[in-house]
Amino acid sequence: MTRPPALSDVPDAAALPAVTAVEAMHCRIPFPSPLQLGKVHMTHRDYVLVRLLLADGGTGHAIGFERGMPLLDLVTRVAPFYVGRSPAMRAAARRAAEAATPPARAVLMRGISLLDIAMWDALARNKGLPLWALLGGARRRVPVMPVVGYGASAPAVAEQCRDLAGRGFRTVKVMIDGSDLAADAALLDAVRKALPDEVAFGIDAHWSWTTIADAMPTCRRAEELGAIFIEDPFLPQQWRTIAELQTQLRVPLAVGEDVIDRYGFRDLAEAARILRVDASVSGGVTGAIEALHLATIMDREVIPHVFPALHGQLAAAFPAARCVEMILPEVGADPVDRLFAEEARIEGGDLLVSETPGAAIAFDWDKARDFALRSERVGE
Repeated sequence: MTRPPALSDVPDAAALPAVTAVEAMHCRIPFPSPLQLGKVHMTHRDYVLVRLLLADGGTGHAIGFERGMPLLDLVTRVAPFYVGRSPAMRAAARRAAEAATPPARAVLMRGISLLDIAMWDALARNKGLPLWALLGGARRRVPVMPVVGYGASAPAVAEQCRDLAGRGFRTVKVMIDGSDLAADAALLDAVRKALPDEVAFGIDAHWSWTTIADAMPTCRRAEELGAIFIEDPFLPQQWRTIAELQTQLRVPLAVGEDVIDRYGFRDLAEAARILRVDASVSGGVTGAIEALHLATIMDREVIPHVFPALHGQLAAAFPAARCVEMILPEVGADPVDRLFAEEARIEGGDLLVSETPGAAIAFDWDKARDFALRSERVGE
């Protein structure tokens, strides 16, 4: 009988180059013109970029929305747990960072998420593989769901929908106001008339409602018009209210973009039928994989939240991901493409998943400095 290998016979995965320093940069990119996101007026988008420096000269990258939080400070707070560890030991780094200050775990998870993404990116680069191949690919093309709305008039949104349908996109997400029933009904009517029958649409209420009575009129109208999902009717903490609303609707609810871990996703998977996973929030690539496995076990679909380059890599490995969300550059609401080194390739409404080693989120650090408000470095 062949004996199993002893631990001493197994190559030391931790011998991969260790992280010597973590750099973080807060960048602000102005919009071409102001936008409306639900009840929020927006003139710019803030991002936090993370770059790991490895002992062999390698790097790992990550990026996330700042969203009015001290995200750069959160990154630098957890960075010491990653310095000195190799990307192969990313789980040990994450566990140490989570255990250091348990009461602050919910807040620190945003910093941990970016460090985890950067560790996976560094690992994939070291192996010379795109992330999807490292995880085990299931497909090479992933449907893209573009987003329209952002305070535009009903005729303007209808024209956007006609254009997107003509370019091969098969699902469109519409941002609604959430507080003006007449305006939202007119917008949804215009969208349905503009889209051919084979092109589906969903709506994003952006946490506009607090009660089922508030939500029901717009939800019923969306259901009558054939919407395939209603996103974020309530805050994710209101998972019991989400569950009650779901029992009264045929159309699936889509929730979860700000959930931090698998426990939150478990509650939401019991309440709704579509999970909105965001690796930059919910524990990095590791946390997103946990959520994708949970969705698979519970027969739920996943629509990742923005960052299509990264989430496209995950969707290529996990069929539970129905599509990837993308705010197209011409919309102007997510100018992150101005930072990336590689342009997303879209063909016939699908993202052609990058084959470049890493997680498809490499950016030009020097170019990003043009938008920097502040930067920090931890380590050598």
